[in-house]
Amino acid sequence: MSSCSRALPPTLAALGVAALVSLPGQARADDDAFAMSVGVSVSVSFGQKLAFGLGADLRGTFLMEGSFAGAFDSGHMGFGPFAQATWLDFSAGRFAIGSHGGGDTSGNSPEVACSIDGELGWTYRTRISDQFPAQHGLHVGAMASLFEPVVVDFSARAVIPVSGELFVPEGMFGMGVRANRPFGERSHAIDGRPLRTADGVVLPPVLGLGPAASPPARLDRATRAALAAAWLDSARAECGSIPAFLALARDLAAVGAPASLVARALAALGDEVRHTARCSEIASALAGWRLRPALLPPPAARDADRQAALVRMALEAWHDGCLGEGAAAARARRSLAGAKDAGVRTALGEIARDEALHAELGWRVLAYCLAEGGREVREAVGDAMTGPAPAPPADDAEVEGERKEVQAFGRLRRAEADAAWDETWAAARRDGERMLVAA
Repeated sequence: MSSCSRALPPTLAALGVAALVSLPGQARADDDAFAMSVGVSVSVSFGQKLAFGLGADLRGTFLMEGSFAGAFDSGHMGFGPFAQATWLDFSAGRFAIGSHGGGDTSGNSPEVACSIDGELGWTYRTRISDQFPAQHGLHVGAMASLFEPVVVDFSARAVIPVSGELFVPEGMFGMGVRANRPFGERSHAIDGRPLRTADGVVLPPVLGLGPAASPPARLDRATRAALAAAWLDSARAECGSIPAFLALARDLAAVGAPASLVARALAALGDEVRHTARCSEIASALAGWRLRPALLPPPAARDADRQAALVRMALEAWHDGCLGEGAAAARARRSLAGAKDAGVRTALGEIARDEALHAELGWRVLAYCLAEGGREVREAVGDAMTGPAPAPPADDAEVEGERKEVQAFGRLRRAEADAAWDETWAAARRDGERMLVAA
């Protein structure tokens, strides 16, 4: 085996590690402008030589708003670079780089969940034998990705040789799995405290761990798919709160906050672990596939000094604690009133209780920052409280399906979720203004 061939497995492993390290930036809950996605696949090549392939694919996507020919809905289009590495017959390699572009065709419909992505670029295949020396070529291809219950890719690619004496085009068909959607994740409301990084709010990717028990037979496919997606969104949001509370505990300790506040932040972290497990279990039961969000690391400390940290923590306490977690508790209480499924009722009961405690922690953190940060903190928080009412957390659409079944599985109509937000905002603004006066 040549030295180049021996180097291929480490090369593929390094590519996979690099892609996984970049995952947190891809799953932004606020539809940021860039997404990352990584996949692995098996393939069959034909033309010059029949060959089996094991490959990895990494692609970045600049996301665009709007629609194209009515097929790609808002926030589901994009283009960007891709890189691929394929191990051929365990003896040679094919590498490709270039540009890709396309979009999701799913829109807001739970029955259809796929994307179409075209590719154009340059490829290089290492030497296979004396008969098949190394060769450069033009890479063209297309990939379709299905999203239920995990992301599955189907690809068709071709190589047109541009070097060497053997001018025989090659074709490839492949199938694989992908950690994240090629054109970013679509998210429902953020339940509780989001994970904020320097690049914005992020949500964890989802891992598919194998078949689960048969889903509820009484649910039609569309309702079941919509409910599974909604509860999986909740699981991702709860999982994102785990490193968010770890970062809060770290930052509270760094600014010298009382040990009781640090302890409560760590206790809230434990609550979010339970919430993640509960929501994942419900989503898995509905999807018929064991689904778990991947735990992300806490964001790095990035404040210039203690005063900057107090200002940031005060604003996050207001937005994420007083408002976000307060609204999450209000939504859970409203959902619990109509829920019938036993597992759903247990989950909603815990979430309603714990998120109310997390909102109270947000108020305590806010009070501490106001007391310690002086005028700069008061002015920043005052501007946030007295400005225009913020919009409710982003939600693509209420869960579509049989109304009684959707309610039985603890999902609210959009109007009810908005009412919970308005209720929380009005009460929080009143209490926050009193706190500012007292400070």
